Amino acid sequence: MTSKANQRELSAKTESLFRDVNERIAETSERFESDEAQFMCECSDSGCAERLEVPLAEYEQVREDPTTFVLNPKHVEPEIEKIVKHRHGYAVVRKVDDVVARIVRGLDPRADPA
Repeated sequence: MTSKANQRELSAKTESLFRDVNERIAETSERFESDEAQFMCECSDSGCAERLEVPLAEYEQVREDPTTFVLNPKHVEPEIEKIVKHRHGYAVVRKVDDVVARIVRGLDPRADPA
């Protein structure tokens, strides 16, 4: 596997890990009947600890597609993702790199088990 391929795989796994953390945040927020929550930035920087205030309804829309993520617009990596929605304080991105998209689909916690 090339270094670029390794980097793409690592990016996909890191973003999926942040998505898993955000799933727990969403579940907790729903239990407390909140309308919004402070989610982790789902970028590929494993050291990122940035919080994004996102309405729960918007987060649920993002989660309908396993290739979409919420992150700081300044953290977008154009070679693997494109912004599909700009919001106040965050962006919704879709994975455009085929390898990354395949990996994040496979790691989607909401996917039906095969």
